[in-house]
Amino acid sequence: MMAKDSRRRGRGVEVGAGRVTDLRRRTAKRAQRETVLIDTNGKSTEKDYFNALKAMPWVQAGRIVVIFTNKAPVELVRDASRRKTENDFDQAWAVCDVDEFEIEKAAIEARRKGVGLVLSNPCFEVWLILHLTEQTSHLDNADKACERIGKLLGKEWDKSALDFSDFEQGIAEAIKRAKLLESPPSANPSTDVWKVLEAIGYTES
Repeated sequence: MMAKDSRRRGRGVEVGAGRVTDLRRRTAKRAQRETVLIDTNGKSTEKDYFNALKAMPWVQAGRIVVIFTNKAPVELVRDASRRKTENDFDQAWAVCDVDEFEIEKAAIEARRKGVGLVLSNPCFEVWLILHLTEQTSHLDNADKACERIGKLLGKEWDKSALDFSDFEQGIAEAIKRAKLLESPPSANPSTDVWKVLEAIGYTES
């Protein structure tokens, strides 16, 4: 009897009466998880944030690659599309600030190329602010957004040295708050960064 039970456990795990979960099937499913490219024209803050996300327990993507491309939004979209094709990524996202860029051409190109265009107005720091508090009042520029983060954290904030622990606990609230804002590019403040988090596996509990 002991030997039979041992062999049965080797093939699968019994769940309830007469139901067996095949471990080989579960392993195969994990191996097929999607690969995701995040292409951003933010040199430090965005890269550091998305790279830190990889360690979050809710992430379901099989592989996440974050790269910096120093280009305007329309060229960023084209770069993401090229890398997606050349490296066979399942998803490609182009993450950029609205700032003073011409966004409509980038949006058209993103739809044509099958790339997710993720915008923040005026800047990515809007997304970080939403981890800490609501933000509905206009932000003039990135400098003002950075000042706001510093005040909320109670310390001088250096965008080139992001400490993910300052924001880690606020992800769920950031997503809720971002969804309540109007959509970029015209609305200020606004951000679509939550779309990337949901794409790599975040779900509301």
